[in-house]
Amino acid sequence: MDDGQELNREDELFDEANRWFFRLQAEDVSAAEKQGFAQWLAQDPSHAKTWADVHALMHSLHAPARASCNASLNDKRRFGAVVQQSARGSRTASRWITASLALAFGFAAYIQGPVLLDRWGADYVTTAGQRETIVLADGTRVELNTDTAIQANLTAAERRVTVLRGEAFFDIARDSRPFAVSTRDGEARDIGTSFRVEKGDAVSTVTVETGIVDVKAKPILPAAVRVTAGQTVDYGKDGVSIPRMADLDKELAWRRGQVVFRQEKLSSVVAKLNRYQAGRIVIVNPWIADELVSGAFNVDRPDAPIGALEDVLGVKATYLTSYLVMLH
Repeated sequence: MDDGQELNREDELFDEANRWFFRLQAEDVSAAEKQGFAQWLAQDPSHAKTWADVHALMHSLHAPARASCNASLNDKRRFGAVVQQSARGSRTASRWITASLALAFGFAAYIQGPVLLDRWGADYVTTAGQRETIVLADGTRVELNTDTAIQANLTAAERRVTVLRGEAFFDIARDSRPFAVSTRDGEARDIGTSFRVEKGDAVSTVTVETGIVDVKAKPILPAAVRVTAGQTVDYGKDGVSIPRMADLDKELAWRRGQVVFRQEKLSSVVAKLNRYQAGRIVIVNPWIADELVSGAFNVDRPDAPIGALEDVLGVKATYLTSYLVMLH
């Protein structure tokens, strides 16, 4: 095999390892996919070597990767192999540098792209770990949870706030103009109340603390559901759910600086905890994603939940950097 063919094959292997890298971090990765990865890894020694190279270039997944593929590899020896290969020639070194930069920027865009888009058009924003209370021109108090972006549009005809991402609690000021809170999934119209709106990935949620809220879903806007104090509903493309009793202590815990979990899957817990910190917690081994978690944690201490998960579930946390933690 000449040098050109060899470089092309290395590029193909890098792309394959790259795809496995991202897929194994997905919360819905299946047991069949995990088995497929193990088979791919065992097919050829070059697969294992390229997999190790990707990890070294990203400075990530050393210990979790060993657990995932059930192999015993020496990190120092692997990193030395990468250095030796990089010395083979400027073309090879340039290719790996370009590939690693593309991988890094791709991962950053995957995580930050939607966030930046939502914040671009917002009037008020909180970043990861930040909470803020604002007062609108009509006197309405709005508490913004972490990683939240909203638009406010108060006109002579109505008062409307759009939740672009995240979660907000509204204490509505008395005014002759109607007050509505919109998300991509529909709207909640106030009838003298205080309530919380959360925009999720699939549906939005309204939880009423006091008073009454009428909730409509897009595109089924004519069908409003009345939600009273102590109730909560979800709404989205399938309409509005039947109102159910809300666990106000849990769902509004963030207002007092806590997150509360009651028998929730680890995957859901991690997704919520990731909103409260600048870095990321990633579940590497898919078989622990369904483990159930209960507890109350202070959001101002982001490391506390990770330590508790290690103690209670027996999972292991690997801190690759201060911004990236792998659970396996």
